[in-house]
Amino acid sequence: MTYFCFNKRLVLNRIFSILAALLLSNSYTNAQGNVAIAPVKMNVFYIGVDNPVSIAASGGHDSKVTVTISGGGGVITKTGNGLYNVRVTEITNECIVTVFINGKMAGSSSFRVRYLPDVFATIGGHISGDSMPADEFKRQAGVGLSIKDFPFDIQYEIISFTFTFDDDQGNIRQFNCQGSTFSNFAKQSINQFIKAGQTVAIDNIRVKGPDGKEWKTPSLVYYIK
Repeated sequence: MTYFCFNKRLVLNRIFSILAALLLSNSYTNAQGNVAIAPVKMNVFYIGVDNPVSIAASGGHDSKVTVTISGGGGVITKTGNGLYNVRVTEITNECIVTVFINGKMAGSSSFRVRYLPDVFATIGGHISGDSMPADEFKRQAGVGLSIKDFPFDIQYEIISFTFTFDDDQGNIRQFNCQGSTFSNFAKQSINQFIKAGQTVAIDNIRVKGPDGKEWKTPSLVYYIK
């Protein structure tokens, strides 16, 4: 399941600040009044997740406001006063949100639609190619996921991965782990054999996104020091 966390008071404050700015300009102005259409987090709608949107219209009570969406396979649903949720399915540069007051068009805004950015796997926040002290590696529970500079709180799931290293005798030890954590056997071997000078690898990392799609992320290699 995917979760989006945003403070309702902050959202309402943003709506009022946007509306105040528009009242001092001619943006989205016609006989019906001023309209502000703003995504709560970004100016892009992402496929496969909820995209919260705030809409403030000065020319009419919220009950008199109707909102439509076109392009990107978009569907918009009201979730509260001035708050809406958008779901999209197709890449486009023109997904149009239009606001009507008392049945008359009051304003519109265009958004891009994109796929979610790729996530990458890490161990303890270390990217592939890093050197890690043996004691630090032994403290790790498993594999984590990161997504850079992205404002949504989105839950990705690691389905499985393979952990591989050479022991003291030069034997290759390989463990197929389910979920994001090292299996009991893998953890036992890590505690027993991992030491400075070794190289460990994590590959076949399968991830499931909030849209239900599964894929493999790039493999990880770490040098133990």
